[in-house]
Amino acid sequence: MADLEKKLTASGAKAHQREDTENRILPYSLWHRTLDRSLLMLDVDFIEWRFKDGELIPAGVMEVTRVDMGKVVDQGYLESIVRRYDMRDLQGRVAREVAKALKTRAYVVLFREDCSEFWVYDLTYNRGWAYFNPEEMEAFLKRIH
Repeated sequence: MADLEKKLTASGAKAHQREDTENRILPYSLWHRTLDRSLLMLDVDFIEWRFKDGELIPAGVMEVTRVDMGKVVDQGYLESIVRRYDMRDLQGRVAREVAKALKTRAYVVLFREDCSEFWVYDLTYNRGWAYFNPEEMEAFLKRIH
């Protein structure tokens, strides 16, 4: 039953289970891109979940993107992310539709590479960016439902 043993973090959350960093779904993704264009496949980065009365409830659909250390995050940079999600790619539309189906909201989470800074954009209501430090980000995540 070693295959059912789960690694946990210090806080008791599920830890990363694999030692390698290989993108194990890449071959399927690349293959799927060779198929008819009517077969649209897009992933959602994360769905935040909460327990309510013992039931799992979706709390938010999260599209997550990273900013490297040293990169300045200004209004132009943030606006380019929203344009990418809304105009260039279908990620924004897909995230909104998934959130609607789950009766929750969709967000873009921009995070600094070392998780020292976070910016959150509400895709559902097209509300501007909120800036959070790590403690504030945790508080934000606890507030959404």
